[in-house]
Amino acid sequence: MKRTLTSFCFSLAVGLSLLATPANAQLRSQGKVLTDQPTQEPDLFLADPLVDYAEEMRKFVQGIAKYGRQFKRDFLVIVNDGTGLLTQVIDIDQQISAPSSVFMKSLDGLIQPSLSYGKEGFGVPTDKKEQEEMLADLKVARDAGLRIFTLDYASKPVDIDKALRFSMKHNFVPYVAPGMGFNNNKLPNWPKRPLHENAHTISNAGLVKNYLLVNDSSRIGSAEEYAMKIHNTNYDMVVTNVFHHRAQVFGPHNVRTMQYKKLGARRPVLAQMDIGTAYAGAYYWKPDWKMGNPPWLLDLAPNSSDRYLVKYWHPSWQQIIYGNNMSFMYGIIKEGYDGVVLNGVNVYELFANPE
Repeated sequence: MKRTLTSFCFSLAVGLSLLATPANAQLRSQGKVLTDQPTQEPDLFLADPLVDYAEEMRKFVQGIAKYGRQFKRDFLVIVNDGTGLLTQVIDIDQQISAPSSVFMKSLDGLIQPSLSYGKEGFGVPTDKKEQEEMLADLKVARDAGLRIFTLDYASKPVDIDKALRFSMKHNFVPYVAPGMGFNNNKLPNWPKRPLHENAHTISNAGLVKNYLLVNDSSRIGSAEEYAMKIHNTNYDMVVTNVFHHRAQVFGPHNVRTMQYKKLGARRPVLAQMDIGTAYAGAYYWKPDWKMGNPPWLLDLAPNSSDRYLVKYWHPSWQQIIYGNNMSFMYGIIKEGYDGVVLNGVNVYELFANPE
């Protein structure tokens, strides 16, 4: 049975997740905001220069986690590409930083994209120096008790095997996607079966030994067909988009189907949610919206024609994401998902380093 976008809005819809920021998006590597049109208000992007951008993102994520766990105590919250938030400056003059324990305690895990492949393009090995820098941050999170998931991008079996071995060497949970962004739209054909395939029930992130992440399910049949194909796998955790074929959400019955492995054991199914940009095709988008109207809506996101950067610390934007029964999070919870993967958290770096 199909459910329309409108019905999900009132239950709580999510246009945002349809175009969730790809894990390899170069938000933090851009020197400035890119746009295809002239910026009419050049100082709009830096309208709040005194904001602690990293800390505001931490508080945003913590608020989302707290809200989700009001409904489900073991609701999982995993951040995608957010290692920079793991430590915070405690002495700006001496540039001394320390682990952000409150922030890390609000999370169940962290996804690190392109640790071995994909930083510079699909199937391209990640520079060794960059890999070592990422690894240092990930070890901090791992040692603090977070489950670390790696997300690489390659198709050659030899490259996939190399990425899997490197991740497992450091006690991370690996996945190598067969495509980047919306091209991550099929189940992998290598390895033939999930690593460490098992019949165990997965009740928390620490038990996960393998996982699957799909950005665009629309190429994998109808919502029911996709759910059944996911069911017929034995991954310990599944991360999926909320929308299927744009206006259709899966519905609790299909989410429930995905929550069981082929072997019968229960596993968590997580929904992707972008909290750093607003999508011009989302249910909340109004016809008169443009840069500066509403005031928290900023310029186009890097390399995008329909996603806008937002003042993510603004109450109005946060109310779209969570906190009420017309929010993105409420819809995800009512659909029956076991948690969320938060994309777009690294946009704070654009605000902190605009030049």
